Amino acid sequence: MYYLSLIIAALSGTMYHISQKSINPKVSPYFSIIISYLVALVLSLILFYFDKNRVSITASFREINWASYGVGIAIVGIELSFLLAYRSGWDIGKMNLAYTLILTLILVPLGMIFFKEHHSFRTFIGIGVSILGLLIMKI
Repeated sequence: MYYLSLIIAALSGTMYHISQKSINPKVSPYFSIIISYLVALVLSLILFYFDKNRVSITASFREINWASYGVGIAIVGIELSFLLAYRSGWDIGKMNLAYTLILTLILVPLGMIFFKEHHSFRTFIGIGVSILGLLIMKI
């Protein structure tokens, strides 16, 4: 499951960015997000129905905490930011690389503080190389 999750993320991310870059610029970004999440809702309901480990919707609601609502808020921000970035001319590769690096710069220390994650010196060398890559690409 460790590598399968990475493969699913990579394939989904590829589809996400190609689709996001291809959204008709005449469509309201907010309406586009509504349609995207209606599709996601229907697909999630279908997958929920076939989940062999599922519990009832009522029981699931009782277990939901603030984090699921936080993800919903974050999703709208992420969707909107990529759509607006691509509409303003960002290249797919450069925008995603810059986003991922900035996110890493934020999440590594937060992971260390709040989730007690440990990182080796190699992690910080990798981050430095990534910053150098952005500078070389002239983002």
